[in-house]
Amino acid sequence: MTDQDLDARVHALEAQLDDLRRRMAESELDDWKARIDQLEVQAHLAQMDADDQLEPLLEQMRNRWLDAKAQFDKASNAAGGAVSTVTDGVRSAAKDLSDALAEAVRKITPTR
Repeated sequence: MTDQDLDARVHALEAQLDDLRRRMAESELDDWKARIDQLEVQAHLAQMDADDQLEPLLEQMRNRWLDAKAQFDKASNAAGGAVSTVTDGVRSAAKDLSDALAEAVRKITPTR
């Protein structure tokens, strides 16, 4: 083999090596894209699961808020001792609302 043949062979091997490096980098990028896509799907599924768990709690919280608001509106129109009774009811409804919110946060916060 001549020096010229060896140079041509080395050049061809270097070109093959460059092509393999490019393909490996492209493959690694494709793998990362697949991982990201998988994480996005998992995040979406987790969000759907959280929505399913939270929707009843949110509905319960909305209803408790409506109750508390109705009691507050009554307290605004009540006279004397009735104000104290209705205010206590509003406080109780607010505590229920706070408890429901804490429960919702507990359900969506992952345990460690």
